[in-house]
Amino acid sequence: MNNYGAQNMVACLKKVLMKRPQKFMSKVDLQKWNYTSPLDQDFINENYNEFYKIIKNSGAEIVDLKLINENAELCDSIFTHDPSLVLKEGAIILNMGKKLRRKETEEHINFYNKEQIPIIGKIINNGSVEGGDCLWINSKTLLVGESDRTNKSGINQLSGILNKHNILLIPIKLPKYDNEKSCFHLMSLISMLDDDLAIGCMSLLPLDLINLLNKNNIKVIEIPEDEYFDSKTLAVNILALSPRNLVAMKGYPKTIDLLYKYGCQINLFSGSELCIKAEGGPTCLTRPIWRE
Repeated sequence: MNNYGAQNMVACLKKVLMKRPQKFMSKVDLQKWNYTSPLDQDFINENYNEFYKIIKNSGAEIVDLKLINENAELCDSIFTHDPSLVLKEGAIILNMGKKLRRKETEEHINFYNKEQIPIIGKIINNGSVEGGDCLWINSKTLLVGESDRTNKSGINQLSGILNKHNILLIPIKLPKYDNEKSCFHLMSLISMLDDDLAIGCMSLLPLDLINLLNKNNIKVIEIPEDEYFDSKTLAVNILALSPRNLVAMKGYPKTIDLLYKYGCQINLFSGSELCIKAEGGPTCLTRPIWRE
């Protein structure tokens, strides 16, 4: 049996690809990278180490992504979730909508080759898909948000790849949020917590998505909107280590209380420097390789 395949957002996390922050992340051009305010390298590392410890203590095998050239300015490579997907048949290499991130795909190709995980498809040319726009609601159904980072060409290419493996792709047109440089993915709106439970921002969720979730008997917890917007959407970005065993950021007590009411176990870390300022939450910091 292959020790890879992650066609699910909530099954037990067995193996995961992660990337430590680059040593010069706090020194890069903030406007160029669309980071919201100056970064403190020590705080970045503290946030990451706290998160890393939670993943390690969960029992998941962590593989650290080593860049081909560690001096290359690929600061967003910490968000390993975005450049690839992993099916039980192998990996799909995506194509980043944020042009500064395009070279990250080479790093993921290099990783999968080293791990001897076959690459079964690639998004190419003008097509773009980012992992943050991809949400599994079951092992045979992938929702993909059409956003400023993921376009129709990329969605059509990905649908063609998935069809070969009897997986249905359902596109979801996302609303506009803030500006085109901001990172607003499908997972900026919703996270899966269990096979039948999610959390989302109800005022922004497209009606067709709400209807689809209802049809699949998935209940959506309504996130408190003050915490959602205060966090720049990231309070809704919650990582499942296993069903209802979750990783979330500190600082959003109303959201956490709601999760407890639904029987969730919460592992909290501080993401004020790494996540809020760099626009990526706990799910973004992981590329699940194997869930079971």
